[in-house]
Amino acid sequence: MYTIAITINKGAAGHNVIIFDLDTQQNSTSWGKRRRQQQEEPLPVVRFVTENELAEEIERARAAGCDFALIDTPPGRSAEAPAAVEAADLALIPFWLESDAFDGVAKSAGLARRLGTPAVAVLNFATPNSKSHEEAARSVMEALNVPMCPIVLHRYEAYRLANPKGLTVQEFEPESRAAAEIAALWDWVSAEVQVSTSAIVHKGAA
Repeated sequence: MYTIAITINKGAAGHNVIIFDLDTQQNSTSWGKRRRQQQEEPLPVVRFVTENELAEEIERARAAGCDFALIDTPPGRSAEAPAAVEAADLALIPFWLESDAFDGVAKSAGLARRLGTPAVAVLNFATPNSKSHEEAARSVMEALNVPMCPIVLHRYEAYRLANPKGLTVQEFEPESRAAAEIAALWDWVSAEVQVSTSAIVHKGAA
C-alpha cells in the first residue's frame, strides 16, 4: 500500500483508497460526510485520526487491502505534519504564488528531507492561462531546491462547486479543464510511485 501525505493545504483513481484526516478542522471528514449523503457506495473512506493513531490506522488499512492512503494534514506548523510525512512514501506540498506559501513549502520540504521522504511541490490556485504565473512559481521552487510537479492546478470554478456536493470535479464536470488536470495529476503520481491504474475506478477527493 502506498501512503501519500498532502501537507499545508487542501486527491485518486483506479484503486481502493482511504483518506486519513489529521486536520482538526476536519474539512476532508466533512467532505466525506456530504459524499455519503449522496452516493450509494461512498468511496473513498474518510476517517479522522490523530497523529498517535496514524501508524495503527495505516496498518489496518494495509491489512484490509487498501491500495492507497492519503493523509490530509493541517496548514502551518503542527504535530500532525511530521507524523504524516514520516509515514508517507511521497509528500505532496500544495502551494500558491505568495511569499507566505513559499515559506511553508521550504519548511515542509525540509521536514521531508530530514525524514527521508520524497517531496514534491504542487502549484495550486494558479491563474488560468497565465504562463508567467507558472514560470514564477518554478523559479521560486528552483531557488528553494524543491522539485515542482509538472501538473499545475488552476483556479477553476468547478473545484469550488463540486466540494459542497461531496463530489470530485471528474464527477461534477467530467469534460472540464479541472477534471482533465486532476486526471493528469493522478497519472503523474501513479508514474512516480509506479502503480498501475487498470483496476476498477473508485474516484477520490479532488
